[in-house]
Amino acid sequence: MQIDAEEFGRLLKAINEASDMPSLRQAILRALNAFGITKAYQRGPISAGAGAPRIIISDGLPSTWERQYRSKLHRFDPLPQIAKQRLEAFVWPDEVDLAKLDKKQRRFLEMAKQYGAGRGIGVACFGPEGRSTFLGAILDEDAPMPDESTLFRVHTIGQNAFQRYCRLVPSAEEPPALSNREMEVLHWMSQGKSNSVIADILQISPSSVDVYVRRIFSKLGVSDRTTAAVKAYSLGMIVSSEQYLRVEETNELQRSGDEGWR
Repeated sequence: MQIDAEEFGRLLKAINEASDMPSLRQAILRALNAFGITKAYQRGPISAGAGAPRIIISDGLPSTWERQYRSKLHRFDPLPQIAKQRLEAFVWPDEVDLAKLDKKQRRFLEMAKQYGAGRGIGVACFGPEGRSTFLGAILDEDAPMPDESTLFRVHTIGQNAFQRYCRLVPSAEEPPALSNREMEVLHWMSQGKSNSVIADILQISPSSVDVYVRRIFSKLGVSDRTTAAVKAYSLGMIVSSEQYLRVEETNELQRSGDEGWR
């Protein structure tokens, strides 16, 4: 899908002028949508270790993907390191030397395909103070091989978005690493659910929810549920129900060929 320089400039402007994390994520999705890309995931920082990334965000992918990725799949994802070594955007698996991957890394690519992320454009993005992130823009399995112009523009989207993120979220305020369960509790807490309701939803004891809530407060440096939700939104750790709805509406417009974004 081709867009002219003027339209691309407007998309970048929206990214560069985003005032908060929800609007930044929406601007990123809108820019990727212009190239027929409706799904993506981000993780940061890019590191070679097995430690959990501080932040993992997915849009358009199943929630089970994010849970599995946060739990263990991040350990075997070879794409961020490949992106870091190449610097320029690349297409996986087309431009990945599978022979250089170990068994678990090849298995990761197989599992990613099962979740609808079998093919995409990988981009390493860098910011001040050594900050980094990886953007995986998911392509349809039958999509044609992106040309150099598309790869460059997706790379530009990722880099501009991360630069904006670094301005919105100073390094001293980067989100802490939360476990899968803590992220689930945080999500439902931000939806206004009580501890007892969250316990029913997650099928765990109310006392366990209490423990997770206290851990979340400690990691976020807050003392109440409202402040925790506000801070999580501002750091881009969770997405509001309203934004989920907007993303779904955007995807529906893309599928139907509607020009409503223009």
